[in-house]
Amino acid sequence: MNIYEMTDNEILLYLGQSFKRRRLAPGSGLSQMQLAEESGISITSIKRFEKTGHITLGSLIALLRTTQLLEALETLIPSAEMQQPSPLELLAQERNKKVARQRATRSDKKS
Repeated sequence: MNIYEMTDNEILLYLGQSFKRRRLAPGSGLSQMQLAEESGISITSIKRFEKTGHITLGSLIALLRTTQLLEALETLIPSAEMQQPSPLELLAQERNKKVARQRATRSDKKS
Protein backbone atom coordinates (compact mmCIF):
# COMPACT_ATOMS: atom_id res chain seq x y z
CA MET A 1 0.00 0.00 0.00
CA ASN A 2 1.40 3.36 -1.03
CA ILE A 3 -0.29 6.06 1.02
CA TYR A 4 0.54 8.67 -1.65
CA GLU A 5 -1.62 6.80 -4.14
CA MET A 6 -4.62 6.77 -1.79
CA THR A 7 -7.37 9.38 -1.83
CA ASP A 8 -8.08 11.40 1.30
CA ASN A 9 -11.20 9.31 1.97
CA GLU A 10 -9.23 6.07 1.56
CA ILE A 11 -6.71 7.32 4.12
CA LEU A 12 -9.51 8.25 6.54
CA LEU A 13 -11.05 4.81 6.12
CA TYR A 14 -7.67 3.17 6.66
CA LEU A 15 -7.13 5.16 9.89
CA GLY A 16 -10.56 4.27 11.24
CA GLN A 17 -10.14 0.59 10.45
CA SER A 18 -6.61 0.52 11.88
CA PHE A 19 -7.87 2.08 15.10
CA LYS A 20 -10.64 -0.51 15.32
CA ARG A 21 -8.16 -3.38 14.83
CA ARG A 22 -5.96 -1.88 17.56
CA ARG A 23 -8.94 -1.48 19.89
CA LEU A 24 -9.94 -5.11 19.41
CA ALA A 25 -6.40 -6.55 19.53
CA PRO A 26 -5.62 -9.10 22.23
CA GLY A 27 -4.60 -7.26 25.37
CA SER A 28 -6.60 -4.17 24.42
CA GLY A 29 -10.02 -5.67 23.88
CA LEU A 30 -12.09 -2.56 24.59
CA SER A 31 -15.70 -2.50 23.45
CA GLN A 32 -16.98 0.65 21.82
CA MET A 33 -19.10 1.24 24.93
CA GLN A 34 -16.10 0.92 27.27
CA LEU A 35 -14.07 3.23 25.06
CA ALA A 36 -16.89 5.78 25.01
CA GLU A 37 -17.18 5.72 28.79
CA GLU A 38 -13.42 5.97 29.40
CA SER A 39 -12.73 8.63 26.76
CA GLY A 40 -15.85 10.77 27.14
CA ILE A 41 -16.46 10.48 23.39
CA SER A 42 -19.93 9.46 22.24
CA ILE A 43 -20.37 5.93 20.97
CA THR A 44 -21.83 7.41 17.79
CA SER A 45 -18.58 9.30 17.15
CA ILE A 46 -16.53 6.16 17.78
CA LYS A 47 -18.68 4.09 15.42
CA ARG A 48 -18.46 6.78 12.73
CA PHE A 49 -14.68 6.99 13.13
CA GLU A 50 -14.18 3.26 12.87
CA LYS A 51 -16.50 3.02 9.88
CA THR A 52 -15.53 6.14 7.89
CA GLY A 53 -12.43 7.61 9.53
CA HIS A 54 -14.21 10.91 10.19
CA ILE A 55 -13.59 12.38 13.65
CA THR A 56 -12.69 15.73 15.17
CA LEU A 57 -9.08 16.24 16.19
CA GLY A 58 -10.10 16.73 19.82
CA SER A 59 -11.99 13.45 19.84
CA LEU A 60 -9.10 11.64 18.19
CA ILE A 61 -6.74 12.92 20.88
CA ALA A 62 -9.11 11.68 23.59
CA LEU A 63 -9.32 8.25 21.95
CA LEU A 64 -5.55 8.02 21.53
CA ARG A 65 -5.03 9.03 25.16
CA THR A 66 -7.50 6.42 26.38
CA THR A 67 -5.89 3.65 24.33
CA GLN A 68 -2.32 4.68 25.26
CA LEU A 69 -1.54 5.64 21.64
CA LEU A 70 -1.02 9.35 22.29
CA GLU A 71 2.70 9.17 21.45
CA ALA A 72 1.68 8.46 17.84
CA LEU A 73 0.92 12.18 17.52
CA GLU A 74 4.62 13.01 17.89
CA THR A 75 5.28 11.49 14.47
CA LEU A 76 2.26 13.11 12.83
CA ILE A 77 3.94 16.48 12.40
CA PRO A 78 7.56 16.35 13.59
CA SER A 79 8.74 19.44 15.42
CA ALA A 80 11.43 21.59 13.84
CA GLU A 81 13.96 20.39 16.43
CA MET A 82 13.50 16.80 15.24
CA GLN A 83 14.03 17.60 11.56
CA GLN A 84 17.39 16.83 10.01
CA PRO A 85 19.35 19.73 8.52
CA SER A 86 19.28 20.00 4.75
CA PRO A 87 22.43 19.17 2.77
CA LEU A 88 23.06 22.90 2.28
CA GLU A 89 22.74 23.51 6.02
CA LEU A 90 25.19 20.66 6.72
CA LEU A 91 27.63 22.14 4.22
CA ALA A 92 27.38 25.57 5.85
CA GLN A 93 27.94 24.03 9.29
CA GLU A 94 31.06 22.23 8.06
CA ARG A 95 32.33 25.42 6.41
CA ASN A 96 31.81 27.35 9.66
CA LYS A 97 33.69 24.68 11.64
CA LYS A 98 36.56 24.78 9.15
CA VAL A 99 36.80 28.57 9.34
CA ALA A 100 36.72 28.42 13.17
CA ARG A 101 39.54 25.84 13.17
CA GLN A 102 41.60 27.97 10.78
CA ARG A 103 41.13 31.03 13.01
CA ALA A 104 42.09 29.04 16.10
CA THR A 105 45.22 27.71 14.34
CA ARG A 106 46.25 31.23 13.24
CA SER A 107 45.74 32.61 16.72
CA ASP A 108 47.82 29.76 18.21
CA LYS A 109 50.67 30.51 15.77
CA LYS A 110 50.66 34.22 16.74
CA SER A 111 51.07 33.36 20.43
